[in-house]
Amino acid sequence: MSTVTAEDSLTLNLLGPIEAHRGGEPVDLRGAKPRTVLAALLLARGRVVPDTELTALLWGESPPATCSAQIHTYASRVRRLLGPAVAVERRRPGYLLRLPEHGVGVDLLEFRRYAARGAGALAGGTPGTAARMLRRALGVWRGTALGGVCDPLADLERDRLEEERLTVLEQRLSADLELGRHAEVIPELIALIAANPLREGLRGQLMTALYRSGRQADALAAYRAARATLAEELGLEPCAELQRLHQALLTGHPSLLPRTTARAAAAAGAAADRPGPPAPAELPPATPDFTGREQEAARLAEALTGERPGPAVQAVTGMPGVGKTALALVTAHRVADHYPDGQIHLDLRGSGPDPLDPVDALGELLRLLGVPAGRTPGTLDERVRAYRTRTAGRRLLLVLDDAAGERQVRPLLPATGGCAALVTSRSGLHALDGPGRTPLGPLPAADARALFEKLAGGSRASAEPGAAAGIVRTCAGLPLALRIAGGRAASRPHWPLARLADRLAEPRRTLAELTLSDLSLADRLWTGYRRLDPQSRRALRFHSALGPHPLLPHAAAGALGTAPDRAEELLAGLAEAHWCEVVRWRGGYGYRLHPLVRLFARARLAEEEGTVPLPLPVHHPSAPAVPDGTVRHTG
Repeated sequence: MSTVTAEDSLTLNLLGPIEAHRGGEPVDLRGAKPRTVLAALLLARGRVVPDTELTALLWGESPPATCSAQIHTYASRVRRLLGPAVAVERRRPGYLLRLPEHGVGVDLLEFRRYAARGAGALAGGTPGTAARMLRRALGVWRGTALGGVCDPLADLERDRLEEERLTVLEQRLSADLELGRHAEVIPELIALIAANPLREGLRGQLMTALYRSGRQADALAAYRAARATLAEELGLEPCAELQRLHQALLTGHPSLLPRTTARAAAAAGAAADRPGPPAPAELPPATPDFTGREQEAARLAEALTGERPGPAVQAVTGMPGVGKTALALVTAHRVADHYPDGQIHLDLRGSGPDPLDPVDALGELLRLLGVPAGRTPGTLDERVRAYRTRTAGRRLLLVLDDAAGERQVRPLLPATGGCAALVTSRSGLHALDGPGRTPLGPLPAADARALFEKLAGGSRASAEPGAAAGIVRTCAGLPLALRIAGGRAASRPHWPLARLADRLAEPRRTLAELTLSDLSLADRLWTGYRRLDPQSRRALRFHSALGPHPLLPHAAAGALGTAPDRAEELLAGLAEAHWCEVVRWRGGYGYRLHPLVRLFARARLAEEEGTVPLPLPVHHPSAPAVPDGTVRHTG
């Protein structure tokens, strides 16, 4: 049996603009009609599509006299473009598309596969698994389905596919409600109802979420709004299920509780009359367009859910904007159902000017764990002991986000098995005892391109592939830069991508262009830069002036006017703090700056040293400057 290589792999996408990719590179499908033929054959799922049906999908009620010959041409073109892996066969009275068992991915099939798993998990009473599977299913979508096909096919199939998506979305919202994420889903439900005002399932979910968030009056108002809309638009009363839910809201019926909560209350018996504090469920939403990092997320999830003698502690480290928090939250949501006693997210503000003091952090954790106001111990040691007592015997997940360093984190780590902590930090946290470490570098080129296309729109990137490649190249795999660039492109649909690419490619403007609303790469870099000691800041500035290639310690010593050992200490410290990376270079190793960090540091050099650097092009980290590969700190 032949093995399908990454270069030979083929993906066919229907859930957004119609696209094909081979080995990660786009295949030019050349026009709406070949796309329509491909989409129609894929949607037929192994059924022969007659010529008459293809004619109607391509031209509607006004086919040309040469329609049979043109269909043959389009089918042949699709066969040639997709290559031998996909069989486009003439089977009278039409055409048939057959896919091999391996090597070809279809986003619609992937969506349905994850959706089926999620629906089964929801029916089986495992909402955590259901939420993860259903989120994966929805994450396959890249926009409005069947983009770029002829209108007859779009009119026939698009609404059906959108109905599938909305059904899965409602199931995912049901899973989130079962997991206690009531307040989290309310804004999403309000937006969905505005777009789908006649969808009674969404109305019922909003009523339930409002009630469980302690907003009974708002829940009743949501029912009145649903009833008025249905009467005005359709002349109908709400469905029986919505009316039953309304009655339950009026009486506070136990059916309004999540199934997991109801089961726990029933098992507790008389203890339910003396309920303790609710389990905290404080995780912020996971990034909906999370891209790449699947291996890292899988390893973290396995480490946080596997058998172990003590608490699980995992650290995610990396430079500013590399996606540490996004990875941590995606992982935390995936493993949340393994920690039924609560999930806590705490922003330690470590990269800012005022990091959270461990005493205050413990005070917040104790409050979330049920210690009444006014009874929190005063000193650090007393709070640590109280915290250990409160977490003993529980299954808690802590996400300690943006840690400044070991001193801040160490008192907050759980001390007993059953609990877990997921820590993110720009520091390497190498002085902590025993955590697993996941250092993050820039995204690979294919993942970087995929993230940009999700944010900017795949059709725009396909229309201007050179400009899109230039933008992605300038962002050099940094997720924050890609998110800002993609958001800017999406916010200005009247701009050609080439305009944004040209502005980003000008080194004196690059960082100023990488700003969108409250997102700013320069601001993120500034906060970390201010936390460096003066000698490290100076080493970073002079590193940026010595070219884009890896810097050898003896070269740094000459530029800094210091001994080689001291220069290497400074460079090693910058690497440990993820300001540069260690790479193999000329038989030894050197220290290399990320291209965007280098631009930032050159600006600091000009401002603080009175040196105005010549404008240099952004050096992409994949350029062949490092023939022997890269050595990243792994702890």
